[in-house]
Amino acid sequence: MKLKYLRHPIRTANAAKGMFAMRLNMWRFAAHGARRFRGDARYDLQNVTDGFASRIDDSQNDGELLERICAAYIKATEQQQFAPETFRATEWWEQVRRRSLGPVTRALRTRDLEALRKMYRNFFRDPCSAGLLGVPYGMTNAYFARTIKDVHRSFYLSHALYRIDYWMKQTDNRFTLRDLGGAEIGNPFGVLIDGTFVRVGADYAHYCAHRMGDLVDSEKATTVAEIGGGFGGMAYYLLRDKERVSYLNFDVPESIALSSYYLLKAFPRLKFLLFGEQKLTKEAIDRADVVLMPIFELATVPEESIDVTFSSHAMSDLSYRSMMEYFDHIARSTRGSFLHIGNDQASKAISEIASRSNSPFRLAETRSSGWHSHKISGAGVGGAAGLAASTMFEQCYMRTTVSRNKSAQ
Repeated sequence: MKLKYLRHPIRTANAAKGMFAMRLNMWRFAAHGARRFRGDARYDLQNVTDGFASRIDDSQNDGELLERICAAYIKATEQQQFAPETFRATEWWEQVRRRSLGPVTRALRTRDLEALRKMYRNFFRDPCSAGLLGVPYGMTNAYFARTIKDVHRSFYLSHALYRIDYWMKQTDNRFTLRDLGGAEIGNPFGVLIDGTFVRVGADYAHYCAHRMGDLVDSEKATTVAEIGGGFGGMAYYLLRDKERVSYLNFDVPESIALSSYYLLKAFPRLKFLLFGEQKLTKEAIDRADVVLMPIFELATVPEESIDVTFSSHAMSDLSYRSMMEYFDHIARSTRGSFLHIGNDQASKAISEIASRSNSPFRLAETRSSGWHSHKISGAGVGGAAGLAASTMFEQCYMRTTVSRNKSAQ
């Protein structure tokens, strides 16, 4: 007992030290942003206040939609226990489940539609989206509980403007700010600039969607699959802006449930296929606009039924063995290209796996991705070492072998 007592103040001191360091970095970033954007008409702190105003949807007519989501989730969790170890949740996601997802998983399992509706209609600000949204430190207290202090508004606005400028550069100024506007589902927060609401993460999601668009043939119907699509941010822009595109997402059951809510609400006229509603055949995929499946269903995707497969960060936490199995399923099911965004270690592993003699893919392009580093220290706070440690890579792999289907024709 005495030993425990002695350890407690040490832990408290370390926590206080870490908290002070984070606050100091926030203050530095806010001050840097104020200098960087001085004279920029977009640098108006009111843009943050307006961007964090509540946009909650009070509609009650989604009971049928929520029941459908619960049914698919229950079937997915029941089947998951029989899935190969490769498709089990990573330790990081298991931690997220234990710490934050208890209420939402209970609501899904017990079909508590009222509790689920309350969480989902506020998911950008509710713990049910833990692990899927990158939010500033101390956001609940600093941004949602009271009037936002100027230092917090300056920090968030600087962060948002750096990302918007980076988005414009990475997309060669092909788009206007209005292209980042989107569905206000789940009570999102962000910044309101010149009448356009830019929710958190919209810039990166839009960028990824149009990277996908650059890889598909606009003259014919195209099928795009994503591994680890989160709540559906990238899918929203892809489905909104690209004609004749169908979309599949493979993720953990909790994320699939949330993305089902987001995309079903955003695109009520599209035809959706959820887990357990129909077997995942090529005919079923062709008939649907959106297919949302637990990750273990990746193993059942028909051969060469996907044009482009995309994964951002989701494969970075996998073991090398699991990464090999994922890649084999991607290679089997993808007839066009595979775009992977991940950290240095994961990128090297994917490249090594793809270089095997029996791999149908070759690495066509590698780009250094600054999205992660801009998110953390785009203003230069943290120094060169901090930027280097957070560098991500985009790798585009192209299929080189002639498909069996084509050779048989």
